[in-house]
Amino acid sequence: MASAHFQGRVALITGASSGIGRATALAYAARGAQVVLAARRESALRDVAREVEARGGRALAVRCDVTREDDVARLLHETRAAFGGLDVLVNNAGLGLYGPVEGFSEAQLRRVFEVNFFALVRVTQAALPLLRARAPGAQIINVSSVLGHRGLPLLGGYGASKAAVNLLTESLRAELAAEGIRVLLVSPGLTETEFRDARLHAEGWRQDTIPLRAMSAEAVAQALVHASRRGHRQTVLTLPGRLMVLANRLAPGLFDAVARRIANPAKAP
Repeated sequence: MASAHFQGRVALITGASSGIGRATALAYAARGAQVVLAARRESALRDVAREVEARGGRALAVRCDVTREDDVARLLHETRAAFGGLDVLVNNAGLGLYGPVEGFSEAQLRRVFEVNFFALVRVTQAALPLLRARAPGAQIINVSSVLGHRGLPLLGGYGASKAAVNLLTESLRAELAAEGIRVLLVSPGLTETEFRDARLHAEGWRQDTIPLRAMSAEAVAQALVHASRRGHRQTVLTLPGRLMVLANRLAPGLFDAVARRIANPAKAP
């Protein structure tokens, strides 16, 4: 293993079957953590668990739909049974939505909020008793997006769900500070994962290639684990992402025009 900074600690990662979640699990395991892998795709989860174990780590794969209360309760029960506690919760599971506000359905928007926001709340609430038992020093890491800091055309539904995560993170950070539980926010920019393939689309809408360089899932995971190690309260990833947040703060009107070009809207034929 690469290092032992998290030796003996237990990290639970949702959405761990692929992309950022998978890479994050491997990154924590490489630093000595025992990892709990949660996602709906059981076979893919077991593949990730085998990767962790092949590198000398220990992993528990738990099939879990984070939108289901009974699944989440079982996830935390199995975590306690296997490892006795929990030190780090990484709320990573997410679902995208593409299309204009007038185009996506209420059902689509509710689904996105259920996965990105309400499930995050559900998992966090269920995990708090285990995290409190390991405080001070326990952590909650919420994976947001640069779109939670600045909306772009045709990505408003997804961005709104992440903006809700951002505000919740700030509130939760203040609420848990006295207990020694740190609450961190990591906001990736464009990342090379299956995320865009799996997201929901307003009827008739698809997105062309975005003219920005994507960050690898592995690079995002390394940055996340670095933030976890250092206790950084907020991390915004990719240079374009940081510039976008800064430009929106300094010149929001001007950035509106830039945002229309970044979104590169394309209606499917």
